[in-house]
Amino acid sequence: MSLSSAPHWRSVSVGAIAWREWNGEFVVRNERSGSTHLLGPLTGAVLRVLLEAEASLSVAEIASHLKDPPSAASGSSLNAAIDEILTEFRRLGLAEPEAQ
Repeated sequence: MSLSSAPHWRSVSVGAIAWREWNGEFVVRNERSGSTHLLGPLTGAVLRVLLEAEASLSVAEIASHLKDPPSAASGSSLNAAIDEILTEFRRLGLAEPEAQ
């Protein structure tokens, strides 16, 4: 059990997201909003982790699930990048923090 107050994140309903990957870039359609987004490799990988997760995840847990994070993003810089991505996902309606 985690005593951390850090938020845990989850994607919106998997059924509300349609996505495809081509050469490391992801095209994502949010069926709820009708919006389509082009995501880069790290952003797409974070969304994939959230979509495949069985429970909400913290930033550190998301980082640990990434198979091949960019070499430039490691440790705290990777966590900071993931945190920024999650903030953008919230704005786009692709993910949301779970109430604690």
